[in-house]
Amino acid sequence: MALLAGIYTRLSYADDGTLERIERQEADCRQLADRLAWAVSEDHVFKDPARSAWQRNRKRPGWDSLLAALEAGQITAVLVYHGDRLIRQPYDLERLISIADSKGVRIASPSGTRNLDSPDDRFILRIEAAQACRESDNTSRRVRRAVESRAAAGRPHGGRRPFGFEADLITVRSVEAELLASAVDRLLSGQSERGVLRWLNSCSTTSTGGEWTGKTLGNLIKSPRIAGLVAHGGQLHPAVWDPIISVETWADVTALLRRRAEANPYPGRERKYLLSGVAVCPQGHALSTKPVGGRNRRNVKLYWCRTPGCPTRVGRNVELLDAYVEGRVLRVLQDPEFIAEVQAPEPSVAPEIEALQRRREETRRQLEDLAEFPDLDAGLLARTLVGFDRKIATLRARQATSERRRLLQRVAGVGSEEWADLPVDIRSETVRALFAVTVLPSARRGPGFDVDAVDLKRLPLD
Repeated sequence: MALLAGIYTRLSYADDGTLERIERQEADCRQLADRLAWAVSEDHVFKDPARSAWQRNRKRPGWDSLLAALEAGQITAVLVYHGDRLIRQPYDLERLISIADSKGVRIASPSGTRNLDSPDDRFILRIEAAQACRESDNTSRRVRRAVESRAAAGRPHGGRRPFGFEADLITVRSVEAELLASAVDRLLSGQSERGVLRWLNSCSTTSTGGEWTGKTLGNLIKSPRIAGLVAHGGQLHPAVWDPIISVETWADVTALLRRRAEANPYPGRERKYLLSGVAVCPQGHALSTKPVGGRNRRNVKLYWCRTPGCPTRVGRNVELLDAYVEGRVLRVLQDPEFIAEVQAPEPSVAPEIEALQRRREETRRQLEDLAEFPDLDAGLLARTLVGFDRKIATLRARQATSERRRLLQRVAGVGSEEWADLPVDIRSETVRALFAVTVLPSARRGPGFDVDAVDLKRLPLD
């Protein structure tokens, strides 16, 4: 009975021209099939571009489809450019032997033909698979050592050009670096991620020419590269390139993004109004906006309490309330005493929090593995965990105060024109940092604005 063969091709890396090289493998297999007089099934040409055969947990769709076709009896032979394209782990060979057992499956490559029914051929294939596995292990070890050495020396390992750097991965690209530093500054100043993304997309693209997304921006900012650091094996090494932002700023912004993600998994809508969710009614319910309605008042909006059952149900004209609150805010921001007070430096506590969290996790693991360490005191470990939680909570409270102070440092001294140019979410966070805004019921009727019906309670800095 004539053999019906499938073709399998694979490459470990996806550099330029990957498809062409896979096609060359296929062409060589077809020439071999002609010499062996094997018929090739056009429905069974399997390709795994950029797939590792050495990593057992790496998915190989083409390989899985090949095994399924052999098991179903759709093909009875396999053509492959070289044996190491097909198998680099003894585990893979045993799977193939198990499926092909007693089916007379043949494997052919330019280096020779094997019959899986033959004990001698199986013996040789097992030796070849073991040698290939050892070669892969040795290569992996050399690669790991090279990566560790480069990381310890602060040099890049490779990859595509990151935003803010030239193609050599070391030279800072000044225009992009300024944009990145400004994006970090905006986040630390209270602007939402949506707002920062909108701004970035209005003035730049990513390093690959694409549109900025939350994931793209988050991955870039969380990378220690922008702080002049190289991460490897849980350690940070000083890099050979200049930092775009300081290590302290990087620690603060990554902590900020992490807290925002924990507190608000869904980013929500982009802010449109200054006091939505900031101003409250006398019962403490956050105010939202609504149109007034009416033929002659279509463009008028109100801040109002929409909480069902609220006895006050206050409302206030958006434009007039914004103008009044912003006037009070600008008066504070331009006060020389306030500027002097807010400019006092505040050290970052983010590195201290990170260190405590790592120690807490180590203690928790010890507590979980207590059966293996009977000499450890369970009560002491439990009390230690409580102590860590208490210290971390205290530091996070200090961190929140530091972020508020940092926001106010960035806007201290601004004039009315500069204030108007700030994104609305930064202006909103500034109001929140300076005042508790409560809208009271007003007994006044008619035109004008009742300033006595707005309670602005100034908040202390610390």
